[in-house]
Amino acid sequence: MDREEAPQGAQLISRAAEVLRAIPRGAPEGRRLRDLAASTGLTEPTVRRILLALIHEQFVVQDDDSKLYRLGPLAFELGLASGFHARVVELCRPHLRSLASDTGDTCFLALRTGTETVCLDRADGLQPINAKVAEIGERLLLGVGTGGVALLAAMQDAEIEEVLSAKAYSQSPVPPDEIRGRVVSTRARGFADISDKPIQGVRGVGVAVPTDRGLPTLSLSIVAPLDRLTEDHLARILPILRMTAERVGAALDLH
Repeated sequence: MDREEAPQGAQLISRAAEVLRAIPRGAPEGRRLRDLAASTGLTEPTVRRILLALIHEQFVVQDDDSKLYRLGPLAFELGLASGFHARVVELCRPHLRSLASDTGDTCFLALRTGTETVCLDRADGLQPINAKVAEIGERLLLGVGTGGVALLAAMQDAEIEEVLSAKAYSQSPVPPDEIRGRVVSTRARGFADISDKPIQGVRGVGVAVPTDRGLPTLSLSIVAPLDRLTEDHLARILPILRMTAERVGAALDLH
């Protein structure tokens, strides 16, 4: 192939890349079709066709109400899965350990991957948990663990229904209707809070790591025995959890 000859399909990929680069240049809540067309120099019909393909592959999401486009979960997931994945864990680990030290509880960092969360890291506090909880690398369906509930709650209702329609939820230890109830509660309280299910005698609370780059894909959670994670203890540790989530977001330059 001649040095200056573009490979087959290169123009389409180049145009899709231009659209992806243009999306975060706008406001955090997303950009209009006409603005993306102006930024890329492409026609609106062309940009629309590219966006539809990117939405299908989860690189882009469109808000149902505002109709604005923003980067989707897969864009950030691929970034974490690249060469600096280990760097992400390295940057987050000091904050996770501080959270465990300040609260005395076991803490988790999780990442959304499709309809699941994967445990990226954990830090054990001074108070051990006798029950079997998530290990690094373990996966859970979104909505089963506290981190996944917090991430679901940040999504649009239509996106949540798409997730819950996956075949894997027919065998979930927590049925979809119960997950929907957890989402409602999380939105009302500002954090996920689940007890006994899927692990008896254990309570977990979690929040999404805030980001201005599309939907959040990282979560932080604290898990402890029910007799330890009382309402008084929750009142003490919740501000620490939220502050740590902000610090993790800042460390990863997410906002």
